[in-house]
Amino acid sequence: MEDHPQSTSLLYSYQAREFEKYERNVTWYIGFSAIGILLVIFSIISQSPLMFISFILLFIIVLIVSSKNPQTIQVDINKSGIIIDKKRIFRYQDIEAFGIFINGPIRYISLYLENGIMQYARVPLGTENPEEIADLLANFIVREDGRERIVDQLDHILKI
Repeated sequence: MEDHPQSTSLLYSYQAREFEKYERNVTWYIGFSAIGILLVIFSIISQSPLMFISFILLFIIVLIVSSKNPQTIQVDINKSGIIIDKKRIFRYQDIEAFGIFINGPIRYISLYLENGIMQYARVPLGTENPEEIADLLANFIVREDGRERIVDQLDHILKI
């Protein structure tokens, strides 16, 4: 019988903010609003109510998410997997590979999952030494840096 991930030996534990909050100036808000308005106008010209509703909802969701302040989360790494805030568990057997992403203050572990709807997850590194954590994780799963998704690259570029 396999141990429950939260009950196995703790190998590494740290706290980090769940995401990095980007500083957005007036130019960002003007540009974001202009793109939103153009997309709404396009949906009206295309006479597509579904596209109109989708763009409005997307615009509202991005504004809500971008104004959210990050919470501090607990990350525990043990012999069975990675546990975030004692709620979210990523078992090594369900992880195909991992990678370390560092871009200035943005630092996280990318987890490439094998099954399920969600096949990718990010675990923030905070101020921890990324190579120390990578060396630890490499004992259980394959390391594949540079496999970041296009959506995540756009996330950094657009500061969403």
